[in-house]
Amino acid sequence: MKDKKTIWFISQYAGGPGIGMQYRQFLFCKHLNQNGHKASIISSSFSHLYDQLPDSPNGIIEDVYYHWIKTPKYKKSISIGRFWNMIVFAFRLFFMHDSSLGRPDLIIVSSPSMFPIISALKWKRKYNCKVFFEVRDIWPLTLQELGGLSTYHPLVLFMRYFEKLAYKKSDLIVSLLPNAEQHFIASGMKREKFRYLPNGVELENNTDYNFTETTFPFSKDAFVIGYGGSIGKANALHYLIQAAHQLKHEKNIHFVIVGKGDELSRLKQDSQELENVHFLPAMKKSLFLKTIERFDLCYIGLENEALFRFGVSPNKLFDYMKMKKPILYAIDSGNKPVEEAQCGWSVRPGDIEAIQNAIMTASKSEKKILAEMGIRGYQYVLEHHSYSVLCKKLISWLNE
Repeated sequence: MKDKKTIWFISQYAGGPGIGMQYRQFLFCKHLNQNGHKASIISSSFSHLYDQLPDSPNGIIEDVYYHWIKTPKYKKSISIGRFWNMIVFAFRLFFMHDSSLGRPDLIIVSSPSMFPIISALKWKRKYNCKVFFEVRDIWPLTLQELGGLSTYHPLVLFMRYFEKLAYKKSDLIVSLLPNAEQHFIASGMKREKFRYLPNGVELENNTDYNFTETTFPFSKDAFVIGYGGSIGKANALHYLIQAAHQLKHEKNIHFVIVGKGDELSRLKQDSQELENVHFLPAMKKSLFLKTIERFDLCYIGLENEALFRFGVSPNKLFDYMKMKKPILYAIDSGNKPVEEAQCGWSVRPGDIEAIQNAIMTASKSEKKILAEMGIRGYQYVLEHHSYSVLCKKLISWLNE
């Protein structure tokens, strides 16, 4: 097989700079292309995650080629409209032709939608290429455990067929979830097919924005615990607000929440009488990374769900590590990245007292201790989560 590879990423929700979330496939393509490969993205013209819809069927973003398949819009992330969007994407993908993509050596189909596996297997036969199925969220299991659907619900059974097909026919199953192997095996995957490929970070500096202290309405000496990202029920930020209520008499401790989401208005209402809680709107990632510089402790939480037994790989966690910040990790997950990296405090989700105590401990810690935690987190993300490392793994698996 030739040294330089042509790779197609089929990901219905792949965004990029100027488009919006999510960036995983873009960053893989960017790094692969910088190393002489030809990596492109096939995505949907509409996603609830986009900030800006693409205005043409194809285009180039920072040297990464995109082919956007026309799909219908929908209003809610959990809706019949979104399911119909998935079906249309898979149908039109099957008949897609775009010579600009080149003849693939590898096709990577990324979940949650597994319907495109049909097209990938068709092209596998046509081009004699490899197909990897990337599991970011385990569907339809997520719909069962978080959405309450029965094992025998027609939608679950329909999706389950494509899930099993992907596990059986793909050359490798690549997952962000380190402990999901047994679920895949039970669904038809051969054990030797499993590969763990977590989310990653770009490690170069972000210098296109100048951070100024005037962004925040508190003194330079304040101890700041911050959060940035989606503000939904799953992110468990109401526990952080409850901790803020308990610590409202600690005048030097402030809470900053950056982002947007369905729970934003409720959080603002629950904290309207608090002077120690501050909200900032969603912002470009480069500006957000500069904002993290002002945080003394970074919070990440999730509700206590059995689904997280397979592990988690949240982007914001690795952004915190990249910025060398100690972390308060309020997640009960199959993997323990903060404990592994020794870069902060791990507490049970929903344990207000434990969250409060960790914040107080951090606020009273010497700056040297907090800095050492941040450095350990940075070393961990450098070793395990830089895109240069992840891309080398991906290419090595293609060469097996």
